[in-house]
Amino acid sequence: MATDTRLTATGRLTADPVLRFTGSGTPVASFTVACNDRRKNPTSGQWEDAGTLWLRCTAWDRLAEAAAGQLAKGDAVTVTGHLRPDDRERDGARHVSVQAQLSSISRPIRTNSHSGAADAPAPPHWASDTRQAGPAPQAGVQPVSRSPF
Repeated sequence: MATDTRLTATGRLTADPVLRFTGSGTPVASFTVACNDRRKNPTSGQWEDAGTLWLRCTAWDRLAEAAAGQLAKGDAVTVTGHLRPDDRERDGARHVSVQAQLSSISRPIRTNSHSGAADAPAPPHWASDTRQAGPAPQAGVQPVSRSPF
């Protein structure tokens, strides 16, 4: 029985999404999200950077078109999808990495750390891949709209 590795990550785009089309005309967007890990130092009480995950992402169909049309370098996003192995051979050597095949992209909601109030109205979930039905919602979790706009 195969397992499916789901991923949800928040970070910033390192460059504008690149939109390409397959031979059959299916849109594919690819981009990288930099996810910074910040931790509070128990000794000093200060927040410190603990490393960066560079996540290569691929979106298909309407999700790809929405990402390419609405995202730009530096935008904060939350991506959800599945990790897939990317197995390549280059110069006679085998290279294995992982890539996130996205099922949804949203913009995170920022809150004012002093009052807890939102800095701006919550943006709607603006993009998701309609090809996948996904699991049933869990108790206490709001269902996400499948509309890309």
